[in-house]
Amino acid sequence: MSALVNYLSILFPPNFSDKTWFVAVIAQLVDRGIVPLVGLGFIFTGSFLEHGSLASGDRGKPFGTFRFWALLLSLLLGLLFLAAFPLHLNNTRQVSDQELERIDREAKDAESQLDVQVQQRQQQITAALRDPNQAKQLDDQLKQIDAAIASGQLKGDQLEQARRAQKELQALKANPNSVADRAKEFRNQQLTGLRERRQTAENDARSRFWKNGVQVGINSLLLSLAYFIVGWVGLKEMGVLGGKRKPVMR
Repeated sequence: MSALVNYLSILFPPNFSDKTWFVAVIAQLVDRGIVPLVGLGFIFTGSFLEHGSLASGDRGKPFGTFRFWALLLSLLLGLLFLAAFPLHLNNTRQVSDQELERIDREAKDAESQLDVQVQQRQQQITAALRDPNQAKQLDDQLKQIDAAIASGQLKGDQLEQARRAQKELQALKANPNSVADRAKEFRNQQLTGLRERRQTAENDARSRFWKNGVQVGINSLLLSLAYFIVGWVGLKEMGVLGGKRKPVMR
């Protein structure tokens, strides 16, 4: 009984329009689905050990026994977990598709923002190189970097960064038109990183679908089969389904 109350508590607060809520609810129901099955097993094992049959002594009134309603509940739970299998797969697939659409949309937005930023930066640098004052500042920066490298005070990463900046500034000074090539190179590097992160996110979404959808679905089918077996065999043992009741051991 406590397991059924626990099942009902999972459904609150309900949000039937949310596929993600449905996925989480079914996953929790399946995760706890073994608890009522164990309880039914204890009940019928005790009854069988005591009377030698599930029918007990209530041959004429099987519908008035607790065992009958417990077996009927077992069949209902079997139907519940059987219905949960396709429902969970469909909901998980839809949630996965929504996640993939979100990833694709965010990736395209990031690429568009990157294009705008690169273009704006390229225009700013090109305009700066055409300005005599900016060109003088470029010469001053290059001289400062040359002096810092020549002084020997820079070591390790600082020295590497200074040499890289020196090389880039020298290239810009020698060929201002190389800004477009450098902007394209920077864009391609950033674009590669964006697409790698997008691919990783898509793989994670598909992996979650197989893990949460297929695995929970298979467990739901197994629970359904177990509950059907318990309910069917038990009701047949009691003679409710037309089976011959076994004599009760006295």
